[in-house]
Amino acid sequence: MTEGAQPPITNHKSQITNFWGSPGFPGTGVFIRVRKGILFAALAAISFGAPPLAAAEEAPAGNASGATVRVFVLKYKRVEEAALLIRPHLSESASITLTQRLNAMTVTDRDENLKTIAKLIAEFDAPPRGFTFAVKLVRARADVPAGSMAREIGGLGAKLKSMFQFNDYALIDSATMQGAEGRSVSYRLGEEYVLTFTIGPAGAGEELLLSPFALSRVKKDDQGRLRAELLYRAAIPVTLNQTLVVGASKEEGSKNALILILLAQETARPGVPGGKSVEKR
Repeated sequence: MTEGAQPPITNHKSQITNFWGSPGFPGTGVFIRVRKGILFAALAAISFGAPPLAAAEEAPAGNASGATVRVFVLKYKRVEEAALLIRPHLSESASITLTQRLNAMTVTDRDENLKTIAKLIAEFDAPPRGFTFAVKLVRARADVPAGSMAREIGGLGAKLKSMFQFNDYALIDSATMQGAEGRSVSYRLGEEYVLTFTIGPAGAGEELLLSPFALSRVKKDDQGRLRAELLYRAAIPVTLNQTLVVGASKEEGSKNALILILLAQETARPGVPGGKSVEKR
């Protein structure tokens, strides 16, 4: 192996087997071949009833060169992603064996490197972050006389009127949805609209990417079957605790539009990742 080259990953999978939007209201907020003896010792520890290994737990193995072997079993994240994460922290003589069926990897390296790797994996393999999304779907019209704002919109109606050139705003439906990063959320708003989005990996920051983020209208075709007509589809960046406003119309100067108002907030991490519930408001 040439100096500076990264060792290849050993994978033992078979062995173990025209729309427009507004940013929101201002102020709102693997690795060289593993010696067979070491690999067998590591896998036997998993296959023959040894206690489960946590993300940073050391398997009691070693070799004459002073290298140490650890088995890392990930609970929440994919082991392939973890292997890419730790790769820059391995020595040239290190090795990794992935066991995808167990979502585990066996790492052989110097003890000081394994301590760093254990810390990285412990931070990486965290439960998915959970979020709530408060959503309001509003119908806006400019072809009617100015009317009173729907009671359910309240102060939002005045703000919408200051942002867009419509005379009347009426609430179609509202809901509070819950989901976790990496999972999809879907809900029917009113009698004919469906909102769907997937929550991208959130990391530790305040920014989320909802992609694809889609609003569709459900209606019957000539045979009386329900069909979904896509009205809006995009990748939507969302900042936690800030209101996002997205408008959809046939063209920018249209006299009718749908306006979706969304507020995302973080919740306690769910005990069962990815579950969602919907509450009508």
